[in-house]
Amino acid sequence: MSSALKKRHLLLAGVALAAVLAACSSDTKSSTSPGSTTTVAGGSTTTAAAAGSTTTAAGGSTTTAGGTGTPETCKTSGDPIKLAVNAWTGSAVNAYVAKSVIECNLGTPVEIVNLDENATWVGLDGGSLDAVLEVWPSGHAADYETYVTQKKSVVDIGKLGPHAQIGWYIPKYVLDAHPSLATWEGFKDPALAKLFATAESGDLGQFLMGDPSYVSYDAQIIASLKLPLKYVVAGSEAALLTAMDKAVASKTPILLQFWQPHWKWATGLPFVRVQLPDVTDACKAAAKAGGDGYACDYPVDELYKAASAKLQTKNAKVFDLLSKLALTTDQQNQIASYVDSDKMKPDAAAQKWVDANKAVWQAWLG
Repeated sequence: MSSALKKRHLLLAGVALAAVLAACSSDTKSSTSPGSTTTVAGGSTTTAAAAGSTTTAAGGSTTTAGGTGTPETCKTSGDPIKLAVNAWTGSAVNAYVAKSVIECNLGTPVEIVNLDENATWVGLDGGSLDAVLEVWPSGHAADYETYVTQKKSVVDIGKLGPHAQIGWYIPKYVLDAHPSLATWEGFKDPALAKLFATAESGDLGQFLMGDPSYVSYDAQIIASLKLPLKYVVAGSEAALLTAMDKAVASKTPILLQFWQPHWKWATGLPFVRVQLPDVTDACKAAAKAGGDGYACDYPVDELYKAASAKLQTKNAKVFDLLSKLALTTDQQNQIASYVDSDKMKPDAAAQKWVDANKAVWQAWLG
């Protein structure tokens, strides 16, 4: 990524953050696939729904979050802690679990701020955000270097728990019919790639991405490997899941970005991972520089948490709790399934889990 492009990227993130904070909460997303051109499926830009409502409770107010369950009502006072939520369910449920525990055990109000991944780092850097509880390191090596290592304005506050990995996936019935599609090399054949063509992709095969705010290198992989595919954005995680379900129901081919962990796997999702080239030092360098030339698979990510360096002084007890907060893959998937499968709101889903798992979160208070 050129220095000019990087400055523009940071400027846009700053503008987005300012708009979000001015409105208390925003679900507007912008593309973060560096140097790529994206098409939104259906020919229009789709905005993902915000992951739950934003609740601010400063100056001793009593707050209760809305939802289909019964989130606990607790007395809070003092400066609110602002937790960032990015555009996927796991990010939301982490934050709402933390909100419930903090408000009802430390008496500190928590404000949820919905915004994209890049604006999150700008907010943590300036102190307008206090923490984010799920960072996928493969997409943020440059941010870590800038804000954690060099500026020291952001602090790594430890692992969240799950090991995760993004990848390319196709339905098993497609692989059974075309075994060469087990690896990226099978997609070099224009005839096989065209099996995935749609109205949006024309004569090229369609590669479907979920939310445009996700940091990804799929457009770069397609370009670097010279594959006859077109990068298309579904618009949101929900739209991606709907596309998967429709493809399975009609037994039609679909190629898309998906990831582990995700609650959807527990439903018997009949998808298999496409083998991409192994991760090399050159690809790690490309990712750190912005993504141009990336031509590898995604690495395994150990999800971590990050906080503003100002948080420990602002509220040491909250800083300590967030540093200790951890969820297993199964725990996070369970809460996420309450939201995406059972259609609960994130605050109600988090409260349901908190009510049933006191021994887990009590350890964060010690």
